[in-house]
Amino acid sequence: MPRQCIGLDVGSSALKLVQLKSSRGGLSLQNFGIEPLPPQSIVDGMVMNHGAVVDAIRNLGARVHLRGKDMAIAVSGNSVIVKRITIPSMEGQALEEQIEWEAQQNIPFSRDDVVVDHEVLVPQTATGQMEVLLVAAKKDVVTQYLKVVRDAGYAPVIIDAAAFALQNALEASVGFAANEAVAIVNVGATVSTICIVAEGTPLFNRDVPSGGNLYTEAVQRRLAISFEGAEAYKIGGASAASADVVPQEVHRILAQVSEQVAAEFQRSIDFFQHENLDTKISRIYLSGGSSLVPQLPKAIQDRARIPVHVLDPFVRVEIDAKRFDVDYLRMSAPVAAVAFGLALRRAGDSG
Repeated sequence: MPRQCIGLDVGSSALKLVQLKSSRGGLSLQNFGIEPLPPQSIVDGMVMNHGAVVDAIRNLGARVHLRGKDMAIAVSGNSVIVKRITIPSMEGQALEEQIEWEAQQNIPFSRDDVVVDHEVLVPQTATGQMEVLLVAAKKDVVTQYLKVVRDAGYAPVIIDAAAFALQNALEASVGFAANEAVAIVNVGATVSTICIVAEGTPLFNRDVPSGGNLYTEAVQRRLAISFEGAEAYKIGGASAASADVVPQEVHRILAQVSEQVAAEFQRSIDFFQHENLDTKISRIYLSGGSSLVPQLPKAIQDRARIPVHVLDPFVRVEIDAKRFDVDYLRMSAPVAAVAFGLALRRAGDSG
């Protein structure tokens, strides 16, 4: 059986890497690391500074003494389209031809510019239909991501959609209950991914152009400090000489931006609920760097009136306290959700 891949999440502000080992006893952590990227290295999901990203992957691999070459990576944002479609039940060549036709009808890019894949969710419904997940990613973006990984000396054997990696991470760490729909919101620096899953089946995916940089920019603007200083205040990692005055102002800013971000997420949830009146979301899980902003889970929960939890994908994973800083790992766990989901994949996996 092929080994599990190294999960590498190439975000707009940092790389996140997770390596797991699966055994009869469950999952154990083999490697973990985060490496910041220079500003503007990744913009709108596209690689703008190839050399900087390659160097960051090499530096991260060297720093954590990474073993293995096979990597699973993910794409997200405007370069990826995920759509659930219903078509007459069919298989073989007929299905392949139908998928091609559906791609031309449902994807707002030229067919020559995208890589298309699909997964059958329900082979046959009571009405003789089948439900299929159609996925398309822009070829130029896929090529960019493959190239940075190869140029860093690794083998990209799987490229996934970030939404599916999140779903895998949630399934492995929390699981899906029968007759229950849950939402996963991964709050990235510039783009947030929203997934709604029922009993392990994806129902809804959307990337929202709203993320953690909104907090940093608001703190930077209001307090007239550097981007780095604002970023540190956002996650509570800095102190200042005027700490008796500044933190209260920071709390107010974070609360205001949290209301703005929560409203953006709620619009997607409302859209889903309007289109799926029989499906009620019972829980919301947050991941990504800005899930650590304490005001955000409360703002989302107050607006959605649904319990909100910050996801720890490592909750069921065996961790060697002699090799890993467990406190740092727990604090960073929500940031690693996409990389964790990717690290569950194996070379040769379908989809």
